[in-house]
Amino acid sequence: MAVENVTDRVVGVPRLLSFVFVLGAFALGTSENLIAGLVPRLSQEFGVSVSQIGLLVTAYAGTAVIAGPVLALLTARMPLRRLSLIAMVLYTAGTMLAVFAPSYGALMIARIVTGAMHTPVLVAFMLTALRMASPGERGRTVGRITLGLGVATVIGVPVGNALSEKLGWQWAFSLVAALIVITLLIALAVFPDDRKPRGEAGWRSLRVLSKGPVLIGIAITALAGLGAMILLAFAVPFLTSTGIEDRFVAPLLLIYGAACLAGNVVGGRLADRGLHRALMVTLTSTGIALLIAGIVGHSPVGAVVGLSLVGFTYFTTFPPLNTWIATSADGIAPGLALAVNSSAFNIGIAVAGGLGGAVLTAGLEATKLPYLGAGALATGVMISIMLRASQRRSAGMSGPGHSTLTGAQR
Repeated sequence: MAVENVTDRVVGVPRLLSFVFVLGAFALGTSENLIAGLVPRLSQEFGVSVSQIGLLVTAYAGTAVIAGPVLALLTARMPLRRLSLIAMVLYTAGTMLAVFAPSYGALMIARIVTGAMHTPVLVAFMLTALRMASPGERGRTVGRITLGLGVATVIGVPVGNALSEKLGWQWAFSLVAALIVITLLIALAVFPDDRKPRGEAGWRSLRVLSKGPVLIGIAITALAGLGAMILLAFAVPFLTSTGIEDRFVAPLLLIYGAACLAGNVVGGRLADRGLHRALMVTLTSTGIALLIAGIVGHSPVGAVVGLSLVGFTYFTTFPPLNTWIATSADGIAPGLALAVNSSAFNIGIAVAGGLGGAVLTAGLEATKLPYLGAGALATGVMISIMLRASQRRSAGMSGPGHSTLTGAQR
């Protein structure tokens, strides 16, 4: 079922271009998370500590958080085709540097370069997809891109790790390089040359961050990431704390991964039926899922069910949140808004990782983690209620032609 949703033609978006979006997102998602499975090998290869290898993950994510909004601000007048192609060329160069990295320092530079290009590529994909998608299909269009990121975690990262075990760690990065090159070559042929302005540029575009619906959407993204990832980032100790043996963890994580992918698809369909309602339903469902995981997560079966339920519901939030941000910022600076939203997502995950690690170190049982996350989701749900009033005010201020996307917000 998931494969059908990836490859189906998006109404308004050519099939091959839709494939570019999915394949590119898959490549970026694989690259972003690849290091986690290569830590021991890279530590041995370069003669550095495990904690130093861990900094390669931080370098990618941290660069994406900072560089994403800055580059969105600087490239606001650049056509989306040119932006995506330049960013993918630089991403390819950074990945090739990783393949042939002669030292830890070179690999660090490669991670910084690729981390900087992560957000520009995804923003260009999302904005192009939203511009071309027919009304009533925007949520599913965005969902296909975020589905590519999800598939990377479930399939791309394990395949990369398998390559590194059989052939060497360089082959894991070679896989990413090949995927990016294929994406780039197809994009050269099919990416539309849309030179229509995206909105304001320069410092004036910063006023998008003072717009209520945009700020609230970004805040919800951070809170949802914090709430869900405080459990999902520690999925392995959550499962093993119930007595599940280590050898069964990987197969059980595939069940969780499949649930995440299904949630992404469902989230896209909900978004197309009404963004505000989709936000309320998906956020509330994620909060309830966390509570259920806390209640039933003390047994092996309950832990698998609870983890999968949280993964499913959390991934339903991706399409409506990204679509909401883009439509709320349309006509001002949608690229900047999406870039800041991506940074908020990564910050939420970082805080979740730090908080979860701290409480586990302090002696809290892993089965209690869902209760910590539920509080953040409850806050997100309350904030989402404010979107209704913000939506009505924005609708009153939007005249004909002010926004080409806001018709999806209802």
